[in-house]
Amino acid sequence: MKTITIANQKGGCGKTTSAINLAAALVASGKRVLLIDLDPQSHASFGLGITTQTADRSIYNVLTDVAEKKRSINECISSVSSNFDIVSSNILLSTLEQELKDKEDAVSRLYQALTANKLNYDFVIVDCPPSLGFLTFNALRAADQILVPLDMSAFSLMGVAKLLGMLELIKMKIGHAPKVNALATLFDRRTKYSQTMLDEIKAFFKDQMLETVIRMNVTLKKAVAKGVSVIQFDKESNGAKDYLELSAEILRSEGAEEFERALSQVSPAVKEEGAIMTISQEIRKPAPTSRTEGTANTEGSTKEVNFSINAPNAREIFVVGDFNNWKADDGVRLARFDDGKWEKKLGLPPGRYKYKFVVDGEWVIDTQNLEREQNSFGTFDSIIKL
Repeated sequence: MKTITIANQKGGCGKTTSAINLAAALVASGKRVLLIDLDPQSHASFGLGITTQTADRSIYNVLTDVAEKKRSINECISSVSSNFDIVSSNILLSTLEQELKDKEDAVSRLYQALTANKLNYDFVIVDCPPSLGFLTFNALRAADQILVPLDMSAFSLMGVAKLLGMLELIKMKIGHAPKVNALATLFDRRTKYSQTMLDEIKAFFKDQMLETVIRMNVTLKKAVAKGVSVIQFDKESNGAKDYLELSAEILRSEGAEEFERALSQVSPAVKEEGAIMTISQEIRKPAPTSRTEGTANTEGSTKEVNFSINAPNAREIFVVGDFNNWKADDGVRLARFDDGKWEKKLGLPPGRYKYKFVVDGEWVIDTQNLEREQNSFGTFDSIIKL
């Protein structure tokens, strides 16, 4: 079962439309899909003709700790159509953060609900609220893949860095690093402006940009008004064709990832035969640069490197990188000096390393080092060569 979270703090970018219609397109492709409406506004539920504001079987009931309201996720599943189910939302979902503020596992509630129950689905699609708060954090924690819908407007990339920063925080805290992809939405091919914005978004996300583009199509709005997916409303419309292509792209990617996982289990002796390696080169696209690229050559002596940052108001700072598997622990904690400067000396073998500072939980690049490269989250890592 694969969980895909659709998130963007910007409203009006096609987030809920994409959640509903990607789920329906995957069902049309023969998959069994569960859609989770994690937005207190219940737009995904409304878009599928389900009104549950007063119901006691919503995603709120799955995540709450209030005994008389608590339900298992299986109790809260409603059928949309054959192989297509939903766990709807409720306005009470907006109170959940306050309810769980003192719970250590609060941000993992959705993940726990999905993994602790035997759910017979190929995909779980999670529709997030237009914010980067508690509910979205839960959805990111539960995700295997994150889709970031971006409309063709000047504001489309504003705030994306905060979403990517949140993902890096999750990676640092619990080692969870879901795949991230950008999805172009509301594309109007009649205007040069849309093409200009699409080019800018592609330049920002590079290999993380999905090939599918969701065109502006009035049928998508008509389908929502009828409370059905665009696949059900008009399968021949451009909106339906675009989401069917999106589902096909995701399934192709999923198949390639499964092949890679299978390939990793093959013994080196078999790989030397050449046949499997040839197949691999034919079907897989070039992978993003991994964290372990440039692993140090252990031959030769180590070199002492002084990592330093000026942050007089910081409480604690770590330096993390591929030299320590990006873990913020006491071994890479910086020492503070009276002038507000922080330093840590590390002995590293010759090689090329990617690194960042973690300042009070926030990942930041080394502003004193101009050499950097974009990472798989769309942000940047500092680079040092020894």
